Amino acid sequence: MKPTRTISSYVLLIGVLGLSIVGGVLAFQIYSAAVKNQTTTEQTIAIKPIDGSIDQKVIDNLSKRTVYTEAEMAVVLGAVTTPTPEATQAAVTTSPEATGSGTTTQ
Repeated sequence: MKPTRTISSYVLLIGVLGLSIVGGVLAFQIYSAAVKNQTTTEQTIAIKPIDGSIDQKVIDNLSKRTVYTEAEMAVVLGAVTTPTPEATQAAVTTSPEATGSGTTTQ
């Protein structure tokens, strides 16, 4: 009579094979992410290197700018007023309670 395998050996075999497949897929994903280039050729052409230096002309222009006080800004901004919408009587009475279209649950 031939000896038969127990069911636990089959479970162990399936578990080891499944774990090796998952490990292989995980290793491939890690390798793929490490090797993959994130920038396209158009982006590589458009990217300009940053040298880290600031042009002195820009600093001079910033120092020559006019600084306004709050009072001067209030005068300038006070001249420009934006109209605010006002609530009309029709807008107030169009609530669902006033028209009877609202449903009430008790």
